Amino acid sequence: MFDWNDLRYFLAVQRAGTLAAAAGEAGSNATTVGRRIGALEEQVGARLFDRTPEGWLLTQTGRDLLPHAERVEREAAAVERAVVGADQRAAGSVRLATTEMLATRFIAPKLARFHGSHPEITLDLACGLRTVSLSRREADLCLRLTRPREPDVVARELLRIELSLFVSKAYAAAAGLPDRPDVSLAGHRVILFADSQAFALENQWLEARLDGGLVALRSDSVSSIYAAALAGAGIALLPTNIADHEPELVRIGATTAPEPRTVWQGVHKDLIRNARVRAVMAFLGEVVSEVSGRYARL
Repeated sequence: MFDWNDLRYFLAVQRAGTLAAAAGEAGSNATTVGRRIGALEEQVGARLFDRTPEGWLLTQTGRDLLPHAERVEREAAAVERAVVGADQRAAGSVRLATTEMLATRFIAPKLARFHGSHPEITLDLACGLRTVSLSRREADLCLRLTRPREPDVVARELLRIELSLFVSKAYAAAAGLPDRPDVSLAGHRVILFADSQAFALENQWLEARLDGGLVALRSDSVSSIYAAALAGAGIALLPTNIADHEPELVRIGATTAPEPRTVWQGVHKDLIRNARVRAVMAFLGEVVSEVSGRYARL
């Protein structure tokens, strides 16, 4: 009989393409993943992956096994959700997948109060860029900048984040501010987001105004961009609700801005009545309420 964990590693390698990446997704190490794949191949009596320089690719036997492994995964996740969803104790671990900026600037500063009310709940924050699957129980809750579309996931709009151009006071004193920030950042250092689809909206807006401005940094971490701008690295698009209240940052007087980002909360419908999940959802609602009350629009 197949060991479910072996099938879990099989799916991780199929999705990640390499042992190292699969180990990261499975919370293990490459040696263990390789050993479990070898054990599964021995049980099957055939190779499941071709080891190529481009990564691990499914053989025909692997492709035949894939839908069955996915069905087992769905059933296992459904059983787990049913058990967890029925738990009425506000205790245990809740895994929240979110962005690094939301975690560090909104959630973490409020955690002491949350744990004062719910000392038996461990909040497990996952801040990677990869979109997790709530259906596969890779997280219990998520905060995303795009609406969750998985089946049976309940999505709710939590808040909107507006962006504007900012520089540090030290940068402004040394280099001044652009004369026409809506059309040109010529003569200035500029911080861009990573060249990926996730940041296409912001990058397109910024790049249209570069006009020969020097790109000093690109990053897929908004927290890193914030820190770099604060340290005087250049002009950056930052969340206004945070940067407006940073004493060492100056907002540049542009009259235009990229389309605000919407933060969505997602939770699988089977977990909505779970006590510890509900406690974390209520906590997130309080954070949003406080921020929305303090700032006219987040």
